[in-house]
Amino acid sequence: MKLLRTFKRLKHPRDLWLFLRILTLLILLPGQIRRRSLPGLLARLDPGVAPGPRDQALLEKTSGFIDSLLRYRIFRRYGRCLLRSLVLFRFLRGQGWPVEVHFGVRKTAEGLADITGHSWLVLDGEPFLEDESQRDSFATTFRYPA
Repeated sequence: MKLLRTFKRLKHPRDLWLFLRILTLLILLPGQIRRRSLPGLLARLDPGVAPGPRDQALLEKTSGFIDSLLRYRIFRRYGRCLLRSLVLFRFLRGQGWPVEVHFGVRKTAEGLADITGHSWLVLDGEPFLEDESQRDSFATTFRYPA
């Protein structure tokens, strides 16, 4: 049923092309995560910021396709936030959005020695396409581009 809803959003051939490119990257990314250092992986994913106007509708379509695909169990091995931030980083920079990807940690409620990690996008110094509950609760440990 979820897949059917996703396919209904494919209105034009360019939507299908975008969807297939996102799906391909999501399939290939876990292998790249295992083989590459984080800075090397990010450098490889970074197409640079494309010149020209930013298309809000394309941004929403891109993030919608990514979020729809990440609901499937096959993509949960590395955590939803890691794959989501890496794929969004790749596609949004290619669409002209000068986003940065941030990685951070925070203490968990269980105790001072327990920490959890998270990754997210930042645009103009503010968390971008991020759930309100996650904002400001993680200390950034690495960002790209620096």
